[in-house]
Amino acid sequence: MENPPIADPIPARAPTVSVGPFEVLTGRILVVDDDVLNQHLLLRMLEKHGLMATIADNGQSAVDSALTGSFDVVLMDCQLPVMDGLEATRVIRSRLDGRRLPIVALTASSEAEDRVACAAAGMDDFLAKPVRRAELYACLKKWLTVSR
Repeated sequence: MENPPIADPIPARAPTVSVGPFEVLTGRILVVDDDVLNQHLLLRMLEKHGLMATIADNGQSAVDSALTGSFDVVLMDCQLPVMDGLEATRVIRSRLDGRRLPIVALTASSEAEDRVACAAAGMDDFLAKPVRRAELYACLKKWLTVSR
């Protein structure tokens, strides 16, 4: 008996969108990634849209920051030291007391099974690495306020 295809609960790469020169996103972002180069690239992309970001470099630090800070979105790498991104997401979700906090998966692996695992852990969206600026913007625009 053949297994049914796995549903894709988190959409594939967002379509490329043009980024208007006067659109600025408003919000605080928690960037969770253990790679210094990825951290730097994400921070630069976020700054171009007027966003403030804080870095966490492992899963436990992500949990601590997400629960004590006032972030509007978490960009969560899936493969992290100390605690992986999926487990960190589950812990954050279990301790938010109903407070809404969008968590976006960041991963180099974009197979359907990975999307299912991210959604099952409680992630709201999915960005494949390398993250493109237009895709990051399109994703964040769903979760943040846009000002002109």
